[in-house]
Amino acid sequence: MISFMLKRWMRHKQRFLLSAIGVVLISGVLIYLFSLTESTNGTINKSLQKKWKSAYDLVVTPPETIFNENQLMAPNSLNGINGGISYNQYEEIKSLKEVAVAAPISVLGYTELYVSFKDKFKISEPGLYRYTITKTHDNGLFNEELKNMDAYFVEGWAGTDFDLDFGASRNEGFTLRQNQLIVGIDPEEEAKLVGLDDAVLKSDTSRYFNNSDVTIKESGFDRSYILPVLLNNSSFANNKYQVELERLDMPFKTRGEQENSANKLREKERSYLKNLEGEKVDSYGISGKELQNIYFTQLKSTNPNSSFEIGAKSQLAFKSSTLNYKKIKSPYPSRWSEAFKLESQPIKMEQEIFKSVLPSNGFRQASLINHNVNEAGLPLLPVLAFNIVGTYDIGKLNLSKDPLTKLPLQTYRPATADVVLGPNEEPSNPTKELMGSGSPTGLLSNPPNILTTVEAAEKIMGEKSISSIRIKLRNIENIGNQSQNKLENMKQKIEDLTGLQVTITRGSSPQPIITKIVNQENVLGWMEQTWIHLGASITILRETSLGYSSVLISVLLIGIMYVFATSYVSFVTNKKDYSIFLALGWEPRMLRKLIVIEAITHVLMITILALIIELILSLNEGQFNTLKVGLVALTSLLIYGFGILIPLIHTTRIKPYQGIQNGEISRKSKRILRNESIVGLVVNQILQRPGRNLFSVLAIALPSTLLSFYLFVSLRLDGVLYTSYLGEFVAVEVNQSHYLIMGAALLVSILTTAEMMWQNITERKNELALFKSIGWKNRTVAITILLEGAFIGFCAGLSGLILSMLYIGLMYGTFPWDSSTILLLTICIPTIIGMISSLFPAVKALKTDPFEVLKESSL
Repeated sequence: MISFMLKRWMRHKQRFLLSAIGVVLISGVLIYLFSLTESTNGTINKSLQKKWKSAYDLVVTPPETIFNENQLMAPNSLNGINGGISYNQYEEIKSLKEVAVAAPISVLGYTELYVSFKDKFKISEPGLYRYTITKTHDNGLFNEELKNMDAYFVEGWAGTDFDLDFGASRNEGFTLRQNQLIVGIDPEEEAKLVGLDDAVLKSDTSRYFNNSDVTIKESGFDRSYILPVLLNNSSFANNKYQVELERLDMPFKTRGEQENSANKLREKERSYLKNLEGEKVDSYGISGKELQNIYFTQLKSTNPNSSFEIGAKSQLAFKSSTLNYKKIKSPYPSRWSEAFKLESQPIKMEQEIFKSVLPSNGFRQASLINHNVNEAGLPLLPVLAFNIVGTYDIGKLNLSKDPLTKLPLQTYRPATADVVLGPNEEPSNPTKELMGSGSPTGLLSNPPNILTTVEAAEKIMGEKSISSIRIKLRNIENIGNQSQNKLENMKQKIEDLTGLQVTITRGSSPQPIITKIVNQENVLGWMEQTWIHLGASITILRETSLGYSSVLISVLLIGIMYVFATSYVSFVTNKKDYSIFLALGWEPRMLRKLIVIEAITHVLMITILALIIELILSLNEGQFNTLKVGLVALTSLLIYGFGILIPLIHTTRIKPYQGIQNGEISRKSKRILRNESIVGLVVNQILQRPGRNLFSVLAIALPSTLLSFYLFVSLRLDGVLYTSYLGEFVAVEVNQSHYLIMGAALLVSILTTAEMMWQNITERKNELALFKSIGWKNRTVAITILLEGAFIGFCAGLSGLILSMLYIGLMYGTFPWDSSTILLLTICIPTIIGMISSLFPAVKALKTDPFEVLKESSL
């Protein structure tokens, strides 16, 4: 059989030459395509990992605590979750063999740290004085007053302390207070997740948590604890304090004046003091960062500054809520596909003594943490003392410091936003940065500056003290389908095991979202924040892979068409030989075996060529890629396997007498149009073989579709292919490599069309001989064949243009009918391709000898 195959190739040298060219092209295109796909997919995966890398794979929260609208998760939402997961549930999750890290967060709540300034103001003149303390925060959108309170004292008081019962006291300085969020962590798991142990500033007085750091409940007190804590050496406090000192217009110099004024004040309401006129004596301002630094320095110092006094203990008072987003219509949908609204709300504080501590309005609802009340109806809140274990530097955490990383770990970084539109939706130029206030009622939250342990949180808050658990799984390094399946399986497993809510954060992407800010019914502006689009980057990766897969599939289809064309032509040409073999006793399976051997030979030739090309490339790159050669072999096997299906089927339909009697297939001409012109004759010839010529049209139409699409990307999108329908896109440059693939595909389509037209000419040799015998010149015959190829190419170009326009419209919502360059090139290039394809058949037609052909047909 192999001998017969080789002899047949020698008899039909021109067709063998076409087949050899096809083998070289297929081998070269496949090795290049797999190299390009491998390189590009690696680049895309690296880009996704770099820009959208999350510090954890999954986050577990209590049911219905994460705001999720259209797969969009609000940023910095974990700090607003107050418990809900038990320690037993955490241990169950942690014990799963697939879990590498399970790092819990216990949000204990907000405590007030205070610093008393004893002698900031030097006062010598007796009198009644007023401190007015104002705490403000300019978040970039509006100046918010967080606290405004008055305190009164008497300088030079001659009476006893018991007589100071009219709303004043002796001068002991003033006190400033600042809210601080306290969060509990598992030291071992946090060290695995972000390297918190390595971020601790090592010294004789600073270290990381160890087993000796336990929470102590003080005896004799209901809810008093000593907590081991780590302090952040950076402050996120952006508020300001302003203290105004006034001497009130009331006689308080002599003993008699003091007694008279005191009696008068005892008869008045508290508001009388507030409304008294005063003369400004002095003022003092300090920032929240400076105040925090004073507090922590005093707390850590063994020899504190006597000018300040800090609270050795503080109450754990408030818990915050998540923001209440309401979905609205986006003012600019092309820029922000989603929009929300946030409105301030009255702060509902039941206990009167705490109403002055918080602002009257806020964007988050603050409330007292879970508590009992005493006999007087006052809340029994936890009282905390801090055992400072060490100080950590967030700059040393194992977090991405790349500014392109858009999914930071929110436990250690503040929420960010930009004011991009004004109250009337006018653009802000320049944009303003929004900052968090650190208040439990604020618009943007700040991360905690005090970390304790989850063991401490459980003792203070009770069994369900854990707010969220951040999880990293084993053997998940890159974004991909296999990793995504593992994540989805683990999500389902944890939900079934615990009943908690599980969100997949790996494979997500940042998406800009705009939010309308309304404070007490006044529109202040619109802020842009980066939300987390859950599952988006894995979708982008799949879409991008699909984009390259579509190129690969197109090349495969073109290759299959080419192999089908060569196999079909070979089958028709050798049908007479096959009939003789059957007459001599061959079975149809032997004919099929012959066709399969020929296909396998071509596959081996392609693989050997790919091996040689890869060896040459490895000399430059230093690495031989066996997988790439294997993929070429498998792909070419697929191409030739599908390409020979129809000839294999037709071998069962050959009758021995049919081939001996009739030889090659002959057809009677059928006129569709009148043959009064060359154009009519050409159209008739094409329409008489609709299936075969439609096949040629498709062979050119597929690469023409790619050509038109690439032209659109190059001319309209500046050569950048956006491959996602999401709010964030993956940009892939369309460069010469894509045009090389498309050009190679067009060359293969030339061979496919040439094979089909070759067979057409072979079957029409009697007709061509007759035309030449009645006076047709070679030029006329050549024009006829070239016009036939041009018409096939024109139809292919038109089909490719329509297909590409539909694809462009689906992806980008536009149809570039106004681009004459795209239209002309998409039509003209396939037409030229069709004419080139007809050159070999035209040469064959010109060599037709009318005398020999007519003599042979008359026998």
